[in-house]
Amino acid sequence: MSFDALRPRLTSGRPLVLDSDTGAAFRARGSALDTPGSLGVMLRERPAEIRAHYAAEVASRVDVLSALTADTTPRALAEVGMHHRAAALTSLAVELALEAAASSTRPVAVAGVLGSDMVTPIAADRLREELEEHAARLAAAGCELVIARGQGSQIGLMAAVAAAARSELLTFAVVECDARGRLVTGTSLSELVFAVADAGAEAVLFEVPSVDAGLECLSELGLVDAEPPTPGVLLGSSAESVRGFPDREGVAIHWVDRALELGGAGARIIGGGAGTTESHTRALAAALGVLHPSSPPRHTPKLEGKP
Repeated sequence: MSFDALRPRLTSGRPLVLDSDTGAAFRARGSALDTPGSLGVMLRERPAEIRAHYAAEVASRVDVLSALTADTTPRALAEVGMHHRAAALTSLAVELALEAAASSTRPVAVAGVLGSDMVTPIAADRLREELEEHAARLAAAGCELVIARGQGSQIGLMAAVAAAARSELLTFAVVECDARGRLVTGTSLSELVFAVADAGAEAVLFEVPSVDAGLECLSELGLVDAEPPTPGVLLGSSAESVRGFPDREGVAIHWVDRALELGGAGARIIGGGAGTTESHTRALAAALGVLHPSSPPRHTPKLEGKP
């Protein structure tokens, strides 16, 4: 499996590169996935657009490719009358991602995404059941790991992590933070981090709008006595970026200059947060390859903004 080759980098060497803001990447190409069920329609009627997205992410030299599975649940697909196609469309989303990963000359792990902001909240017991069923679909489809999201809800995040862990897949938990490095849920950072670790998360990814916020999270995590999960950061294109919308003003080369500070502060996984596209992860992968020549890229992509 691809992640077996990548796992040692959770502790040393070049940090792993996770892909960009999916919604922003699609919107930058002129497509929008901003209504319930829109992903299901695209998977069924325009799979070439999904393939193009995966190919662009792999070409940017990401180590972990996120399969578009957040909104292939029956509840999300019910909005377009395709709730009965949840298993088939989830399988297709993962299959296309695995094909893109297999086309790479280096290891690329495929992650399923669990947790959606496209659907309305439901009772905790129903949410838990829905997430467990979807996590089982992700495992059956061939995902190597799960990226669990709570979309600003601690209850949702804990349910997603527990469901992913029950599937026995490696789990990364996304913890959303504000500009000061504080959790958007208002919970103590260390309390939530260790709660998701106890629930089965092997890594925690702080989703932040700025490098300073990311450094604050990493610093606070480093002050606790117990052994924390592997830390990572999903860095927004700018402090003003909105998830799902490309940051037209941001320049990837300026973003990556500071993103590298996160690796120096202990982040073992770095990815694109709100407003980022493949140009950001391409610049990041190239810059990390220069800093860690022991595992050089086969070719060095030109950084945006450089001649």
